[in-house]
Amino acid sequence: MFEQVTVIGPGLLGASLVLAIQKRGLAKKIVIWARSEKTAEKARKKLPVDRVEQNLENSVRGSDFVIICTPVETIAAILKKIAPIVEEDSIVTDVGSVKASICREAENLFKSRSASFIGSHPMAGSEKSGMENADPNLFINRSCIVTSLAPKLELGTDKLLDFWAGLGMVAYRLGPKEHDQKMAHFSHLPHLVSSILSHSIRNHTEDAGQLSGQGLRDTIRISGGDPFLWTGILSENKDNLLDSLDKFEESLKLARSILTGQQRESLCSFLDQGAQFKKSLKGYE
Repeated sequence: MFEQVTVIGPGLLGASLVLAIQKRGLAKKIVIWARSEKTAEKARKKLPVDRVEQNLENSVRGSDFVIICTPVETIAAILKKIAPIVEEDSIVTDVGSVKASICREAENLFKSRSASFIGSHPMAGSEKSGMENADPNLFINRSCIVTSLAPKLELGTDKLLDFWAGLGMVAYRLGPKEHDQKMAHFSHLPHLVSSILSHSIRNHTEDAGQLSGQGLRDTIRISGGDPFLWTGILSENKDNLLDSLDKFEESLKLARSILTGQQRESLCSFLDQGAQFKKSLKGYE
């Protein structure tokens, strides 16, 4: 699909993308940008790339596709540096979990360029992090949301959708604002709720390790995600997340009220509504 792809940031997603692109033959050449010499050296040893760069501008030269795989709060700064020098007619995307602010910034940066920025959000994360956990199959049967503000980017958007489908993903299109609203409900709130549960019982580590069943482990699994990464995500989507948290608190207050009043039928109905939502999710076992 591409002559040369540059992956900016070889963390879990970036390194997994390199492996998946190489495995599926989606690019003739792959270039990695890494900030530190230590990470660059690890990428040279562990990843099937043609070149590893520590100079950001050099890393994107000659590439017709650039994927930014760094924390959300760093993406705008990277776009400012590479927008003036990326190749003509190239496609630039990212893998950030928050889209509206990034797409607005990119629209201004690329408005006079033939190169284009189109946002992406592959829903393929993990509580694990780092290059050492990279997996070429990470994207298979996962969702990917592609976002764009500019109607003129239809051809690039179609090609980007094809790229994610080529990795085995199910690709969707959403506006950046709608994306952030939905992710507050379906991604960012679940992570925060998992972290709240872990935080609330953090003084019972020994007992939990010995006595807990799979229910606790399933519920707190995602709270093991990188705190630095998630601080950026939750902060960037704060307003939408607070709206989602309001709705969660309403359900929490209702559950407390039902328990306090010992309303068994109401409690059963409350639990059943949760069970029915779980059963309604496609592909949920």
